[in-house]
Amino acid sequence: MAELYDSPKYYEIAFAWRDIKAEVDLFEKAIEEYGAIPVKNVLEICSGNSPHMVELVRRGYRYTGLDLSRAMLDYSIAKAKAEAVRADFVCADMVDFELKKKYEFAYIMLGSFFATSTREVFSHFESVARVLKKGGLYLLDWCVQFEPPWETKGSSNWEMEQEGIMVHATVTWEPIKLARQTFKETIVLDVNDKGREIKVTGTNVHRAIYPQEFRRMIDYSDDFEFVGWWNNWDLDKPLDFAYKISRPIILIRRI
Repeated sequence: MAELYDSPKYYEIAFAWRDIKAEVDLFEKAIEEYGAIPVKNVLEICSGNSPHMVELVRRGYRYTGLDLSRAMLDYSIAKAKAEAVRADFVCADMVDFELKKKYEFAYIMLGSFFATSTREVFSHFESVARVLKKGGLYLLDWCVQFEPPWETKGSSNWEMEQEGIMVHATVTWEPIKLARQTFKETIVLDVNDKGREIKVTGTNVHRAIYPQEFRRMIDYSDDFEFVGWWNNWDLDKPLDFAYKISRPIILIRRI
């Protein structure tokens, strides 16, 4: 059995269902419509296999990936070299970090918000505030629990295939302590790598953040202002009018 974040290739295949160019298009549209400053330097938090790196660099941005997994960072460094793009990488914990460089845009993807307590939630946003320039945007993908996953679905599964490698992914959620809003997320990848069967697993604990709690936290923040939230990566679909929510994104701006 292999550990999820020590298996970046299989992780990359499992989550290759995304349209990366379309997501970078949305980054640029959000920056154009809601950013207060020009963007050159981009920070991805919990960057994993850095799926947006190549597209961002080819569009003229300077990319930095921040992650706690050395294996994921090494994989991204090798990818940058293979694609002949320049990028920076930092091994750090998203809960508490400081960087020498400042950024005009930051983002975090696929609910990779690994805070486990209220203190860690606040510490994360304090860290982002330290490295994001005033007027810069922070985009959060699937990081606020509009619908507690253990109540709505309980599990999700899908299959992806690349380079002759088949990956069947299963994600499950279960609550830990309801009063503390913590839950466990388990990702299992059943891999057939050209006939070799491998099981890859990873478990993370999250502190759930509910939508009005998030709004209150940002509204009372000295560092950020709320810009908006939208359904399914569509800036024409604000969540205030949604009855069914899928992969929500949120924008906040450094003040």
